[in-house]
Amino acid sequence: MKIWNYSSFRHSFGAKKMSRRNLNIRCVGIDLGTSTIKTSFGGKRFRLASIIGEPNPAGFVGVTQDTSWENNLVITIDKEEWYVGELARVQSVLKIPLAREGKVKGIKEAKIAVLSALGVLHSESNQDVKYVVGTGVPVATSNTEMQELSKAIVGRHKYVIKNDATGEVRKINIHIVASPVLPEPYGCYYYVLKSRGIKRAFDAVIIDIGFGTTDILSIHKGAIVRPASGSTPDAIDTVAEKIASFLEEQTGHIIKAESLAAVLEKGTKVTISGASYDIKPQLEKVARFVAESIIDTLDRLLRNLPPQASIKYYILTGGGTYILGKYLREALIHRRYTTREQILIPDDPVMANAIGFELVAKYFAEKKLSASSKS
Repeated sequence: MKIWNYSSFRHSFGAKKMSRRNLNIRCVGIDLGTSTIKTSFGGKRFRLASIIGEPNPAGFVGVTQDTSWENNLVITIDKEEWYVGELARVQSVLKIPLAREGKVKGIKEAKIAVLSALGVLHSESNQDVKYVVGTGVPVATSNTEMQELSKAIVGRHKYVIKNDATGEVRKINIHIVASPVLPEPYGCYYYVLKSRGIKRAFDAVIIDIGFGTTDILSIHKGAIVRPASGSTPDAIDTVAEKIASFLEEQTGHIIKAESLAAVLEKGTKVTISGASYDIKPQLEKVARFVAESIIDTLDRLLRNLPPQASIKYYILTGGGTYILGKYLREALIHRRYTTREQILIPDDPVMANAIGFELVAKYFAEKKLSASSKS
């Protein structure tokens, strides 16, 4: 049985805080999800739509009613210009998703996403700043692909970003000194342990519910068990598409699943053309069906755990937790996987992976500092 051995983390949960002399290294956590790129750096957290695209030849200016960098981002790297995030979603004719079917689309696209996120953070134009970037990728991304992405990210990078709405330009000059790349749910696992003050790793299963896929990560003695980890297409979009079909039949209007998913996070009442619809009965029926389907996948994966494994916690994370979390908890308890007390949900399930990877980056920075001080 092959186990992804990240043994360097097993006893690192009590790592010290960043020392003052190491503050010149910025530690950032990035979660390359199927729907959004989540970024965490200190108190700043933001999301970009997980898509890049070719510039619009018509020359339209960005999302002018919103002049934020997150929604108007253009990056020029290696003499190629790309729209990133919301700008690409709205204006690009050729759109490239950064992740599909539980894995990153490609190393080049993932690198563009990481540098774009760092560009938004990097307000000092043309100053050489060092970064350690902890990066999460979908679970189905292979170990080889993760290593290749890490190599592509590490090094010196010079590129330009532009706010398409305001015309502001930043010349970015950064040095990424380290970039651990790990499966996305590991960030949440690390975050939960650190936030609870736990100093020793324990066996756990993390269920990361996204838009497009639900990732399942199994951890035994602090190491990722690949045969017991995987993904399923049963996710929030599955729920949203079925509810959208129901509403289309009722109203005669075309309903976009992605827009509906955002509404469902806030409640079960939907307004269409001035009329209000309460879809609670339909949502409960569909959500229970999707939750059971996810648990079926979980059941198949957990058969590949080592015989000595004993799962202490099931951790539910990802934006889909707001909709499916309740039903997954019910299914886990009903099918006797665990008890209510052993099901954990982080305070911020949307950003938990990125926050965890920021902590991973801090650990790597401390490790790098320690190695340099001994040499």
